[in-house]
Amino acid sequence: MAMIDHELLMALMDTIPDRIYFKDRDGRFLSVNKAMRDFLNVADEGAFKGKTDFDFFLPEHAKEAYADEQRVLATGEPMVGKVERENLPDGRIDWVSTTKVPMRDASGKIIGTCGISRDVTEEHRKSEQLKEYTQALADKQAQTEAELAMATQVQQALLPQTYPSFPRGAAPETSALRFAHRYLPEAMVGGDFFMVSQVADSQAGVLICDVMCHGAPAALITAVQRVLVEELQYLAGTPGAFLGELNRRLHHFLEPLQSSMFVTALYLVIDTITGRVQFANASHPHPLHINRAKNQVRVMGTDSLRHPFALGVANDSSYTTEEDLVQPGDLLFLYTDGLCDLGDGKELEPDDPRFLTLIRNCARHKGEDFLDGVLGQARQLSEQERFLDDVCLVAIEVERLLG
Repeated sequence: MAMIDHELLMALMDTIPDRIYFKDRDGRFLSVNKAMRDFLNVADEGAFKGKTDFDFFLPEHAKEAYADEQRVLATGEPMVGKVERENLPDGRIDWVSTTKVPMRDASGKIIGTCGISRDVTEEHRKSEQLKEYTQALADKQAQTEAELAMATQVQQALLPQTYPSFPRGAAPETSALRFAHRYLPEAMVGGDFFMVSQVADSQAGVLICDVMCHGAPAALITAVQRVLVEELQYLAGTPGAFLGELNRRLHHFLEPLQSSMFVTALYLVIDTITGRVQFANASHPHPLHINRAKNQVRVMGTDSLRHPFALGVANDSSYTTEEDLVQPGDLLFLYTDGLCDLGDGKELEPDDPRFLTLIRNCARHKGEDFLDGVLGQARQLSEQERFLDDVCLVAIEVERLLG
């Protein structure tokens, strides 16, 4: 029976692809299997007798292997699945998963070690490649985030940093019109955009836009708009003509793009002498007029005159100029539809009584306080802190009329 067990053991030793070896307490080989002999290119098992790892491996690996074996001998605890690098004199380098256990005699005394090493060179190579790939992705992500942070700064720089005063040269706190805004992109950069310019000594022009996409592509379109708007100042006094020419130039820019993009926009001109307000609308939410004297909020503009086509959709779109009036103490409120996209079926229409009530609740505040109040009310209504879309708000306070 013992002979059969020995034959079975030797058969296993000679067929298993893992390297198996037995050593005495001094690290000298007692027996090795065929896989070990083939790996070291030694045909005769007898060539291992009395030799150690220092005879077959470079010192770097041999020293580490000897230390591991001495630790197993001293503690009686096995070493399981240690991944280690093997260096051979012929220049080969491989990686193995090694397990070493104490070898005991019939009385239980530790007399040596038994080891098995499984080649994991290919797995290690793939693991290292994965680490390199993961690190490359992390580096790329960090670079992208840094670039987006810079893009955020650039986009913020494209927005108005100061506002015109009326009459020209007046101190901001004495201006007949006072402006405030809030800009909250859904991501690091966004597709909402606005500008405030001095059209004439007594007239201010306010443009608000919403690019119908998100992220970096939308931010690039806003940068293009900034350039185009600067080129169209000669039309800034006539809202309909201004939007018509802006549409033609945007259409020329967007038409070659593979994806379908367009821009909703509202352009408004307010006269600080007469209180006359002229505006044209390219499929954008209507502005709101807040009459504080009457505690009234109303939608400005007629749906039938709001052009159904946004900017960039059709080359020949023309936009109608509408008119209205404001009085001292009034507030004009312009916004993008991200304010009304509350999610979970809670989207609001501009003429929704809940939306008008939300605005009316904040009407006693002015400027930035008014805008912060609106944002707070919208968050409370949606029961979430973040908006699902870019949000841009512009408030125009009519402090007085110069006429």
